[in-house]
Amino acid sequence: MTSEANEAEGNSPRGHFSELLKVEGKLALREPYGVFGVIFPALLLVLFAFISSENPGTVGSTGFTVLDLYIPTIVVIGFITIALSLPNSLVRDREIGWLRRVSTTPVHPSRLLAAQLILNLIFAVVMVLTVTFGGEVVFGAALDVNIPLFILAIVLSIAAIFSLGLVVAAVAPSQTASSALGGVFMFGLLFLSGLWVQPALVGGPLQTIMYYSPSGAAARTLLSSVFNTAPPYEAMVTMVAYAAIFTLLAIRYFRWE
Repeated sequence: MTSEANEAEGNSPRGHFSELLKVEGKLALREPYGVFGVIFPALLLVLFAFISSENPGTVGSTGFTVLDLYIPTIVVIGFITIALSLPNSLVRDREIGWLRRVSTTPVHPSRLLAAQLILNLIFAVVMVLTVTFGGEVVFGAALDVNIPLFILAIVLSIAAIFSLGLVVAAVAPSQTASSALGGVFMFGLLFLSGLWVQPALVGGPLQTIMYYSPSGAAARTLLSSVFNTAPPYEAMVTMVAYAAIFTLLAIRYFRWE
């Protein structure tokens, strides 16, 4: 009776999807694009903790230490790294014909995309926990996280940044093009997130561009939420707009083969 139930489950759409998720998980560990999205932020956390210990006190008139300021930025950088790993996996699967072959099985290719997104969300959750708990417990960052606002900020950040990754997957004709395009977007988003210079420390048009970029708006929202302050309304609206626009573009131009 149990074996029949297991066989029925294995032949069900749920069973097919769980097997697909296992396969994609093994591929993700074999070609660890997403894993790097956890490791890289962890290394940045250690780096900025060291910088903060060498430069105690607050940064300018912000009232925050270097580590305090950069924890939200590091989280956003993790999202960027994970999101731009998604095109590499999908374009690879499209190039080798895996997406086309999957379409001939009971599993629709859209389930392959769902499996990729689930894996990337798992990486994102691990990364967020690593950076926030590591920053507060291990390195003594003075965070005062408002959990509901923090979750909202994470959801909006992931929606805006991951949807950009889907756009890259949609328009890139090859893995080489995907890597090149992803590299351009990554360095641009890293700068706009405030990795090298915080928007609060610059002025003029550059500050506005940084504040309203996908990564800049995400960093602002997360910075407010980790210090128990309501995120700027305009930053949240900006991320919703980016998520909607990028999703529509990805749907319009995505090809399964």
